[in-house]
Amino acid sequence: MKKTLRLIFLLALLFFAVIPAKAQQPESIWMVSDTQTYKTKEVVVVKVNAISAIPIQGFTFQIRYDPACLEPMNASSPIPGMNGLQLPQSSGLMDATFASTTPQKVSGLIAEASFTTLGACNTNLYLESAALAILNDEGFAAPLSSITLAQREIALVVDSALGDTQEYIPAGTPLPLNMAETAPAPSGDTNFLFIFIALGGFGMSLIVGVLAYAYLGRRNEKAIQERR
Repeated sequence: MKKTLRLIFLLALLFFAVIPAKAQQPESIWMVSDTQTYKTKEVVVVKVNAISAIPIQGFTFQIRYDPACLEPMNASSPIPGMNGLQLPQSSGLMDATFASTTPQKVSGLIAEASFTTLGACNTNLYLESAALAILNDEGFAAPLSSITLAQREIALVVDSALGDTQEYIPAGTPLPLNMAETAPAPSGDTNFLFIFIALGGFGMSLIVGVLAYAYLGRRNEKAIQERR
């Protein structure tokens, strides 16, 4: 009887030990939309999601779209302290980059990207690229290599009838992305340079402050010694 109870107890421990392992999801980035059917002049909101066990200090994503069907509006992030960086845009490719001076834990929605429908069409949105960034040991922005891209494509059907033009409220401070330029959008590596510059600005101001404090301290110490 004791052996049977011991066996049941061990099996129970193994059962509960296995559940968390299966519940864990691989680190990934994916995008979804609440609906795939729209009317003309309505707002399409794409939700970019991510899961990472490592806190991040920035992320970037590029969404391929048909400029004859959709016009990009803006991108925003609900993550506190995650600020959008204005980058050159090219027609047909929404390019968004966000950075934070402090590490942020992500598990779910990291950004929203919005478009306006221009007329009747059947089209697709495609997640061209996406990455999460951290600061490495040298203080440079670097992508997490363990991140995979999951759901990358969303099929949309737009009707010619004029739809609801209700104002869209972004999830955070909007980053305008509706200024298409002829210049090509920066590559993923260039985006990380922008992230590094944004993070480096905070770090540089901190370094300047420390050096100034040290300089003033030494000058005061020298003045005291001269008085003696």
